[in-house]
Amino acid sequence: MNAAEPQDIVRLTTAPNPAQAHIWKQALIDEGITCSVVGDYLNAGVGNISGLLPELWVRREDATRAEEVLLRHQHPSEDQGESA
Repeated sequence: MNAAEPQDIVRLTTAPNPAQAHIWKQALIDEGITCSVVGDYLNAGVGNISGLLPELWVRREDATRAEEVLLRHQHPSEDQGESA
């Protein structure tokens, strides 16, 4: 069996809504990680059906770093929120 190609793409996470998906995408891009949002407006054509949530996809080689970026983005350090 062949090893996975480094250019393989994997689903990183599912976002609760399209706006959040694009916020996370921008955070990843800002860190130099190529990312795609899939299904971000799929529910517009079929209505609000559960299971049709936007997903973020990244290259397999970037997945670990991308998870760290999203974790930091979801839980910013206390220093970032304080004014000097």
